[in-house]
Amino acid sequence: MKSEKGITLISLIIYLVILAIILGVLASISINIFNNLKYAKDTGKDLYQFNNFNMYFIDDVKNNSKIYDLDEEGHKIIFIDGTVYTFENNNIYRNKVKICENIENIRFSSREIEDENNFKKQIITVEMTIKADTIFTSKNEYVLKYW
Repeated sequence: MKSEKGITLISLIIYLVILAIILGVLASISINIFNNLKYAKDTGKDLYQFNNFNMYFIDDVKNNSKIYDLDEEGHKIIFIDGTVYTFENNNIYRNKVKICENIENIRFSSREIEDENNFKKQIITVEMTIKADTIFTSKNEYVLKYW
């Protein structure tokens, strides 16, 4: 018998079908990856505003031992050194300078606690809502300087 070496028509068709299946699977995976990347890129669009606010607010909290005034609505807080945070027209202002925008809502509140060493600590609670593609809500507590 003569040995036939080479590709037959049936094996060629099988190779092409397998190649088409592999290319189809890779195409569907890459489409899903690119769609998810687009979603992830747009999801956190305005969330950096929280970091902007947090950077300024932590600095002022650590430099002040008391708050001077807090309005009833919780949209304005004044520290003892005169630093003022105000929420107006979806913007947050620090001493009349806009530090954040596209903020849905912010509410400042204050309470005082006593720790195990009988130190009185004033805690400021900040509830912030940012509306980007999704609604991001954060509730953080900051302890004023007490030593």
